[in-house]
Amino acid sequence: MKCAIGMVALCLTLLVTSGFAVGLSGGLSGELSGELNSGLKSLANPAMAGSRLPRLGNMPNGDNLLSWVEAKGDGHVLKFALLHNGRWLRQGEVAQGANWFINWSDFPSVVAIDAQFWAAHWLVKRSGGRLHDYDVATSISNDAGATWSTPKFPYSDKTAAEHGFAAIVPVDGAAAIVWLDGREYVKKTERAQYPQKSGNFSLRYTRMLRDGSLEAEQIIDSNTCTCCWPSVAVSAAGPLVVWRGRTDSEIRDNHIALLADGKWSQPMPLGAEGWQIEGCPVNGPALAANGKHVVAAWFSAEADRPRVRAAFSKDGGLSFAPAIEIDDIAPLGRIGLVLRDNGSAVISWMTAADVVTKKSHLALRTIQADGRLGAVKRVIAMSAGRDSGVPQMIADQAGIMLAWTNAAPDYGVSTARLSWASLQSTAAFASSTSARLADTAVPGFVATICGQAH
Repeated sequence: MKCAIGMVALCLTLLVTSGFAVGLSGGLSGELSGELNSGLKSLANPAMAGSRLPRLGNMPNGDNLLSWVEAKGDGHVLKFALLHNGRWLRQGEVAQGANWFINWSDFPSVVAIDAQFWAAHWLVKRSGGRLHDYDVATSISNDAGATWSTPKFPYSDKTAAEHGFAAIVPVDGAAAIVWLDGREYVKKTERAQYPQKSGNFSLRYTRMLRDGSLEAEQIIDSNTCTCCWPSVAVSAAGPLVVWRGRTDSEIRDNHIALLADGKWSQPMPLGAEGWQIEGCPVNGPALAANGKHVVAAWFSAEADRPRVRAAFSKDGGLSFAPAIEIDDIAPLGRIGLVLRDNGSAVISWMTAADVVTKKSHLALRTIQADGRLGAVKRVIAMSAGRDSGVPQMIADQAGIMLAWTNAAPDYGVSTARLSWASLQSTAAFASSTSARLADTAVPGFVATICGQAH
């Protein structure tokens, strides 16, 4: 497996006691919304200039874990850093290689399963394969990121196909991983040549144990969208996953499933909008859980009416209340989500691009458990293109931490913090020159967002 992946896991971890007095970049290169200047604070970070693809996570002790990708020579390197009480205490490298697949919507992660056991993933090109033939490489650490295991795939499949959009979550002391799997995928025009294949993408699952062994794969859904990232969380009822499914008639709505007694439940629809679209919209759902409280959020553009929606569950994800409209003013999506101890949630997403500046805003909105909505708050102006990636958001005791990729061609990873008090402000965002587009069709929208055709 090591030869197949063709990369080296690194064992370098740098301990810095001065909060990275040198080498900090990050900064806040987006434009701030004036209403939140008192609450949004730039947070310098150790990512080098030109870095991309940040991912945020929480440590068991409440610290924050940031990972990102840097260019290095002819290849790339996956790095991480720990934030403790507002100071970056240490950083390290997981792996590096010259054969990585780098993509704005499908990108690596570093996840703390517990204080010592960590798991990471990144993407590597399949040798001799086509453009989207790539694999999920995984590695584990049993010493909090100081050393990393030899990389391997979380599956035994040898097919040259797309394997990606992985998400990792702690489940019973192991690293549970889900991913979109294209081993059965065949273009409609070529299916007669491959009658033994279903022609579809699937959502699959396994668990990586501390010794590096893998449990048997399970298929959660045998017909999914090709490149909308899934999201995972663990509620009082058990592990949950949300994803964008697909039917043979090209309905691409979101679904949720629960892992109970080692088996995944049948997919349950979320929203059931009936969005028919022949290409992937590249817009995955988000999921957060805290005990019996669960919230899911997703993007839909059924009837060419783009909107961000959310729904709550009070029984650990077994059932959900009717969907709530979060933004129906032609948002771009790319959703983030956190759930507070009081049952309220904060959702982030990218708004419609302004007709004058051509920029989108990263917006935040609080949702109470009973469905009451707070004001929409536009926080950061950013590129409306793919160069901005998928903005990240996590919560801790002090408030919210945000991370995103800056505009091309310079890129760079920016991070910022927002206090809970700022989110509780009653200041609302007023309609600007972009004008309100609610309940209005957006001509050409589908052609604009379509990704890979099925």
